[in-house]
Amino acid sequence: MSEKKPTPGELRRQKAAREKTVESEIVEKPTSNTGELTKVIEKVEPQPIKPDPQPRKPDPRPMKPGQRYPAIALIEYSSVTTGILCGDAMIKQAPIAVIKSGTVHNGKYLVLIGGSVGAVEEAYSKGLQVGGTQVVDSVILPVVHEQVHDSILGQRRKCEPRALGICETFTVAATLRSADAGVKGAQVNIVEIRLADDIGGKAFTIFNGDLYEVEAAVNIAREACTSSENWLRDTIIPNLHPEMAAQVDATTYFGKANLDKLAEGE
Repeated sequence: MSEKKPTPGELRRQKAAREKTVESEIVEKPTSNTGELTKVIEKVEPQPIKPDPQPRKPDPRPMKPGQRYPAIALIEYSSVTTGILCGDAMIKQAPIAVIKSGTVHNGKYLVLIGGSVGAVEEAYSKGLQVGGTQVVDSVILPVVHEQVHDSILGQRRKCEPRALGICETFTVAATLRSADAGVKGAQVNIVEIRLADDIGGKAFTIFNGDLYEVEAAVNIAREACTSSENWLRDTIIPNLHPEMAAQVDATTYFGKANLDKLAEGE
């Protein structure tokens, strides 16, 4: 006689029984009266399976606005090929924290670095050494002022209808050195630092504040310039008109400025 095959229902019941057995175990416990061991089946609850820890992804958020580096340096090269070569050499020379490089108007190539004082000094020296005669101008600020640091990264401050001082230089490095000295030597705010692009490779700083403080900042900035040849022009407006203050406050790019109708105009 051939064996009787189990029905689909019996197969399901057998499977359920096997799973129940897996979830149980036989333990021996003494009875309350005699102390004899008695086999008791106790159900063991299955432990939840913990998921494998996911690898930590890198933080996609940008640098915080308040995060600053103690030292920065900038080298301005006349050659694009030399600039890229030197940027690579600077990174390899010391553990700098940040770097920003690229072309600006007039065919120059800028390399800006930041980090600890020691690392920036070492990388800066390497950049000058490799660049040689292709270095147009350079600056290192071991203890950079926070307003200069933030302005380099694109931050602008409000322009108020007070005294205004504008310092214009032929090189970016000259503006950075002058701006840092000026804001450290006088109680002024830096409205903006513009660096080379869209102004023919030149750069400028705008100081804002009380007249005597702005005068002091401009004089200090002029004296601190990398060389007298790199200083182009400076001017002081003792009492900036509110409408002009609004224009400067909005932007110094003509293409981005609004066309404002003045109340006294025709």
